[in-house]
Amino acid sequence: MPRGDGLPKVLRCNFYLHKIEELKMAFVNSTAPVNFIICLRSWSSKANDVPFKVQNNLTGERLVLRRFINRSKGLLVRCPIERDEAKWAEWEKAALEWKWRQWNRIAIYFNANDISDG
Repeated sequence: MPRGDGLPKVLRCNFYLHKIEELKMAFVNSTAPVNFIICLRSWSSKANDVPFKVQNNLTGERLVLRRFINRSKGLLVRCPIERDEAKWAEWEKAALEWKWRQWNRIAIYFNANDISDG
């Protein structure tokens, strides 16, 4: 469900990219557009965890992974292929600068060992 104000959903999480190829395949095979910005707080050190850009012509979206701040943080952005670059740059910058210890946030914690591949 999209946000009522038209802005992309923003999430911050620890993320280890050991299943990045599965994430890319899920995006390429998706049929419904969903815009979001995910701020990645942790970055695995595997050599194959490199920034990328993938397009899905069916949904008219691109999925972009970029690193920032000495390669320890990053952004995973799912957005329209044709987008207002100035607006999205502003939203991405705001997401990186967001004060995450605010009152209006939801924190979800779970044991990743409880999650299986199916």
